[in-house]
Amino acid sequence: MRLGILTFILLLLSCSRYPSEVESALQQAGGNRDSLVAVLEHYRDGDPLKYEAACFLIANMPYHGSSHRLEVPVQYGAYFAQVDSILEANADAVSDNDLKHELAVQYGRLPDVQTLGGCADLQSVAASYLITCIDEAFERWEKSPLLAPLGFDEFKEYVLPYRTVAEPLPPMKSELRREMYGLMSADGMEKIRKPIERYKQRAIAQKEMNRYVEAQAHAGIYDIYLTLFVADCSNLSATTCNIFRACGIPAVFEFTPQWTDRSNRHFWCASPDEAGHFHPYTPPYNNLDEDWTINLRYAGKVYRATFGAQENTPYFIKRENEAVPEIFATPCLMDVTDNYHECADVELPLPPRSAVGNIAYLAYFNVHNGLNPVAWGVVDDWTHTVKYEKVPLNMLFFPVYMTQDGSLEAFYPPFVVRGEDCEYVVDTMSCNHAMPVSMHLLRKFPHKPHLVKYRENLKGAMVLASNQECGAYDTLFAIPDAPQPCWQRYTFANKRTYRYYKIVTADGSPIEIAEYEWLSDRQDSRGSKPSQLPVFNARAAADSGKYVKVMGKALESGPLFRYSVDGDFDTYVESPWVGMRFASPVCITGLQIYPRNARNGIEPGNTYQLLFHDGKRWVVHSTVNPMANYIDVQGVPSGTVYLLRNLSSGKEELPFFYIDGKQVFLSDMALQGQ
Repeated sequence: MRLGILTFILLLLSCSRYPSEVESALQQAGGNRDSLVAVLEHYRDGDPLKYEAACFLIANMPYHGSSHRLEVPVQYGAYFAQVDSILEANADAVSDNDLKHELAVQYGRLPDVQTLGGCADLQSVAASYLITCIDEAFERWEKSPLLAPLGFDEFKEYVLPYRTVAEPLPPMKSELRREMYGLMSADGMEKIRKPIERYKQRAIAQKEMNRYVEAQAHAGIYDIYLTLFVADCSNLSATTCNIFRACGIPAVFEFTPQWTDRSNRHFWCASPDEAGHFHPYTPPYNNLDEDWTINLRYAGKVYRATFGAQENTPYFIKRENEAVPEIFATPCLMDVTDNYHECADVELPLPPRSAVGNIAYLAYFNVHNGLNPVAWGVVDDWTHTVKYEKVPLNMLFFPVYMTQDGSLEAFYPPFVVRGEDCEYVVDTMSCNHAMPVSMHLLRKFPHKPHLVKYRENLKGAMVLASNQECGAYDTLFAIPDAPQPCWQRYTFANKRTYRYYKIVTADGSPIEIAEYEWLSDRQDSRGSKPSQLPVFNARAAADSGKYVKVMGKALESGPLFRYSVDGDFDTYVESPWVGMRFASPVCITGLQIYPRNARNGIEPGNTYQLLFHDGKRWVVHSTVNPMANYIDVQGVPSGTVYLLRNLSSGKEELPFFYIDGKQVFLSDMALQGQ
């Protein structure tokens, strides 16, 4: 009897027309089954490689779909084509504000984009759509020099897919190619940076032309051209992947569940160079590696969204009813952290076996929800450990497991993996009450790279003076170094009186300052007391009171010029110069500037709370109200990680270590591994 059943099963399997994964997908396709079968039969006896590609797409369709669909009227394509024509005819059109306002009016007259309900790909993708997708992908693989080095497995992930993640189903590859290929191939397709640069420059120019457009809804692929609509980085990266693949440019979608220095996610693209090495970039604003230094190098764990399901993901590893964090609930995920950071594999003791399933996690501190899972590890009952792969060095992780109600429970103290003498060491935080330390604290959050860059632009900025607004200006002073993110005073030897004073950057880059003040040390100058300079320790000398702030009228240097003299540290000016006109000539001998910054230093009068981590939870050490720009505290447990919160204002905070008498934030630690 058993032999007969086994024989029947073997005969049944041998008669299966398609691979098992494809048969499984077809069983879930419902009324769309015939359409998908038509695709398979279209290639089955004609082209084995295209047939295999069709099987790959259909087998993985169960994991893909859209939360919503978009119907974009054809008038949108005509509108953006018109803007393209304007730019092709006159590159200087980007400075014509009247034209940009007129374009905004035209855009406002376009019919609404219709948003419809989403659906699973298995139940909705038509045979004609899929066949066109496959044929177009193979044609690009044959003709594009950028795709020539790709093997079939790479082709299936970098070029073949008709979608990237869960975005609305894109137009067919043929439509995307008609829309963008002419622009991107104008300088040739032999080197990958050329078409990406064309794409970037056109997107930036289109965004400028559409500066005054107030988009009320997504516009499909045209989101890359809109500036006032908040088009998230996930949407822009998915759109870019779809466009690039249709035009013969290999591209993948990557993301970090959380930055090392911020509590939010980020999404971007990556493409291989001629040697096959992947380079990241945030589209449409950057080319390969352009935003690495001030942005992407601060990514934490990094994952690639794949079209094909990956067997080593929580989706398949978890127990039947085991809860999984939302970001790991898809099998189409590949860990590529080692492309970004030096990594090590880590084993930790097993969590309570009765409480945990097959997976435990590593979490980052998150200002919004406390802990955010960013990596998974596999529970090994044989060794009584959890095994984590590709753990980046010099980043603080909190080992946790997820309970059935979705909450996170710590099972091991926070740790950092460090590289020492060609070996990796797991440095576990050990809260030591027996050896307390004293702390001198200056910040609650690290310096932001882009704000540091803005301050660096002020190095070499010149103080100019004249008695005629449009006349020749004398140079009185040049700022010697990049200022700190607080009030900075510069004094210079000037004995002449002028009515007009300006600050001008040396290279024309924008001045990004929140406030500035002109000072005079003349006894006959009428003015008020300048803003208080920062005091960073108890030994700092008090301001001598030698200078007075002289009031004038701000010169119109751009649309935001008033923000530099409005008394609000949270507003700022962005223009190549700022200046002031005085009622009568005055002798200016000093300048104070408050650079644009996030105000994460210690601010007098605010209430701060210092916490330390005891291995299981955050514990409040003290609450203080500083009268200067620093906090001194004593008796803090050593050997652990700390957190400083501003209870009065602001929302940014990041844990830090206290090493050799200084705060070392987590993002600074992470960079040591690069």
